[in-house]
Amino acid sequence: MASRALAFADPEVIRLASEAFVPLAENCSPLQTQRDAKGEFFRLVAEQGHYAGRAAPSATRQGQYAFTADGRLLASINTREAEPMVGMLSRALARWQDLTGAGAAGESSDSGPGDYERDPRHPSFYPQGGLVLKQTLRDLPRPEGHPSPQTRPQAINFDYAWFRADEVQGFLPQPLEVGQKRELPPGIVRRLARFHLLDSVRGETPPWRDEDVKSAQMGAEIAGIDGSRVHLRLDGAVRCSQSGTWAIRPFQDRKEGMTRGYDCRLLGQLTYNTESGAFERFDLVAIGERWGGTEHNARFDDLSPAPMAVVFQKAGDTPADRTPPHANLWEYFDIPPQERPK
Repeated sequence: MASRALAFADPEVIRLASEAFVPLAENCSPLQTQRDAKGEFFRLVAEQGHYAGRAAPSATRQGQYAFTADGRLLASINTREAEPMVGMLSRALARWQDLTGAGAAGESSDSGPGDYERDPRHPSFYPQGGLVLKQTLRDLPRPEGHPSPQTRPQAINFDYAWFRADEVQGFLPQPLEVGQKRELPPGIVRRLARFHLLDSVRGETPPWRDEDVKSAQMGAEIAGIDGSRVHLRLDGAVRCSQSGTWAIRPFQDRKEGMTRGYDCRLLGQLTYNTESGAFERFDLVAIGERWGGTEHNARFDDLSPAPMAVVFQKAGDTPADRTPPHANLWEYFDIPPQERPK
């Protein structure tokens, strides 16, 4: 989000967070109601913090928290700016030194959640043996005379796209011969369109509803074969748009006749290894125009059509690369409501 390019790109924030703390990123939305040890631990910390007990205008507990392993809050804040973040981390460090003795390494009781039974409403959907892509979103340079100056060129956001093992074959034409083509399955293309081709460069935004996907198509062609390596090209186009009533500034008056959209072309270069049964390379880029804004994506000063790019690349296998997509994963994998735990 914008905070990554502002607060978390600041050298002093980086120094403090990496040298004096153990950084951890989590999605607070499910944790606020998650019925397991992890959710309980998050609420223990959050209810000591800046939004403790708040129910209006929102019950969110979003923000940055510094805390001990046994759940004692050291300091917290919700900011995108570097200076307040440095202040919060400095206060937390001073509080830690008060608890452990100035300058001492100190230890707190490690009574945080270890192994625990997950809330069945929030299982792990990680696609073991499937395909995980890291997604990067950012605005592109605007032509001279554009009606909306690019006020936040440093804004950037990230997400992950997941495809199960049985879906990987949907990217491959059959038989595996040079020149062979196929249309990708609608489920793959519409998942990318609904949950990933979104204007979340500056902040989060709701996924597209199915009816908001006006057109979505992507094809694959085998461009070459080198031993066990099959080289493919992807080519497609997606257009999503929605009209309705919502606010473009958080918690302010809702306005009728709001619109948002993204109209883009997609091009990709992929390499699939038939011996390992996995992609070695997956580079896909979407380039097009986005317009409009939603309540939490901070486009209130930037509603005119403007160029935006979304890039997908094969993710690694670090803990960070196992971050779930920012979506309701039951809906993401199109699991019927009657099959979901209550």
